[in-house]
Parts: sequence; C-alpha cells; structure tokens
Amino acid sequence: MQKTKKLHLLVQGLVLAGITGLALFGLFSFTTRQLFGDFWEQLGVTQQRGSNSIKSSFLNGSFYHPNVRVVRSLAAGDRVAVAKDLLAYTKEYVNTPAFAQEYEQSRQSRKPTVPEPAKTEAVIRQKFIDDTKKGIENMEKFIKVADASMKKTAEEGLAQQKAFLKDYQDPNSEMIKMAVQGEQIQFQSRQEQYEQALKDWQTNYPANVKAMIKVRLQHMLAATKDVDFAAQTVERDGLKRFVKQEYENKSAEWKKAYRAGKDVTVAAQAFARQWLQELP
Repeated sequence: MQKTKKLHLLVQGLVLAGITGLALFGLFSFTTRQLFGDFWEQLGVTQQRGSNSIKSSFLNGSFYHPNVRVVRSLAAGDRVAVAKDLLAYTKEYVNTPAFAQEYEQSRQSRKPTVPEPAKTEAVIRQKFIDDTKKGIENMEKFIKVADASMKKTAEEGLAQQKAFLKDYQDPNSEMIKMAVQGEQIQFQSRQEQYEQALKDWQTNYPANVKAMIKVRLQHMLAATKDVDFAAQTVERDGLKRFVKQEYENKSAEWKKAYRAGKDVTVAAQAFARQWLQELP
C-alpha cells in the first residue's frame, strides 16, 4: 500500500508536475515488453494501476499537482531517467486500440447537449393560463378560511388573478406576446452558448486521436514556453509564493512546470516538438 501511494505521488510529480499526461509521451522507446514489466516492478505497482493513472490524466485533460518532496528526493539523473521510462510507456499505451476506444467514449460523454427548442406561443399561453387557474383555485380556498383582516386583501388579489386570466385567454394579449419574445431571446442565447461549446469541444476533443494529441502538445508548449526555473520563492501563510507578483499571476500549468524542474520540463518539451513534427 505504501509503495502504491508513493508511486501515485511520483507519477503526479513526474507527469510534468501538472503538464497533461499526453505531453509526457516517450522521449525514448523500449525494445521489449519485458523492459516495461521491469519498469513497473521497479516502481512497486502493477502495470494496470499505472496505466489507469496515465489514462485518467490523459482522457480528462487534468493537470496533476506535483508532490515536490518526492520529485526532489530523486537525484537529477534518476529523475530524468524515471521520467523517460514513464514517457516511453505512455507513448505505447496511448497508441493502442483500447485507448482509442476509451478516448472516444470520454469524448462523446463531453459533447454539449443540444438545447431544447423555444416554446411555442400556444405552450406559453397554456402555461400562463394553467398557473393562473391554479392560483385562483388556491386563493378561493384561502378566502373561505381567512379572517376579516385578510379577506378583503385576498378578494382583491383574486379579482386581479381573474383579470390576468382573461388577458391570457385573449389572442391579442400583450403579456403573452412579451413572454413569447422573451422565450425567443432566451432560446437564441442558449443556442449561441451551445454552438460555442460545440466548437470548443471539437477543438479540444477532435474525432481523431492523433489530432487530439496535437492539441495537447501544442497547449503544453505554449503554457510552458517561458518558465523561469530560477524564480525565487518565499513562504507566506504556510505556502510558498513567488517573489515576483507577475509569476503569482501565471497559469497553473506554468507553475506546475516550474515545480517539476527544468530537467523534466525540458525533456518533455523536446519530445513534444519532435512528436509534433511526426503528426499529420
């Protein structure tokens, strides 16, 4: 159990300490399946558990928070070597038919839902009429049991409700026309939001797995292009903060790459550039 927990923390720290799992593909490749077996054995976890960790990061587009203590406990050479082994396995794993199927299922689950069509005038009118009739019925019941101090007010309210009902039943009701216009405006807003969400979905989760890989790699490179690994930090309120305020305002990806360290980040960036050259 302790080894498993340690691996989970190590994977979190080494998957570029927050750079999406895809970005940490294999910079180097193994020549035999046995080497992969040895790799997982050295990490003290099953291949299945390790694969699930990679899959979760990759499919969800999540960014792991690094366990800085675990990462920094490794010597620089060991840290890069372990990262390369992990990347090599990831490269092979994400190119399997099983992963492609998992990705498609995840992709479809994120597809925006088509908004319901705008309600027609007939539906809106009937809703107004039904609600008003229900209100009249409740008001009439209340009047029967209300004391003198409340009865007059209730009767005035009842008269008003009956006037509303008469208006709603009028084919030329201005209130109904306004309600229909409002419904159209709301539907248009929902439709625009849906169309934008659909575009974002198509961009971030394209149908082709390789196209998605390209998106992830480009995002990683853009997010980590200017990381200042010499940035100074101070401890405030029990947390480490950047001395420069501009660094505090950087993205989560930038900060996680900083915490992962230059050696791991540079290795991942080099791989990303090479991988992008190979993609269509």
